[in-house]
Amino acid sequence: MGAPTRWETDTDDGHSQWYIDRFRTMAAEGADLFGEARLIDAMLPRAARVLDAGCGPGRLTGYLHARGHDAVGVDADPALIEAAQVDHPGPTYVVADLADLDLAAHGQP
Repeated sequence: MGAPTRWETDTDDGHSQWYIDRFRTMAAEGADLFGEARLIDAMLPRAARVLDAGCGPGRLTGYLHARGHDAVGVDADPALIEAAQVDHPGPTYVVADLADLDLAAHGQP
């Protein structure tokens, strides 16, 4: 990656874990976390290729993958990608800065 992202420079220590914990807690409480993913799914043709730019802990990427889309989640924060891989396994997740994203370098067409 090039220069540090704003996520790296403008967030406090521990923010990534707070964000991960927030969505895990909401999921455990039964909150509907997938409204926007359902909207995206409804607008896409079946088996569409989807880039979830700034995927965070992967809830949208995971939902779209489970609905049969070829979803790739990208985020600059390795902690968020690790949480995505644990909480929403299956899709491809990439740690990368969107400003210089090269999916081919990560084995994606």
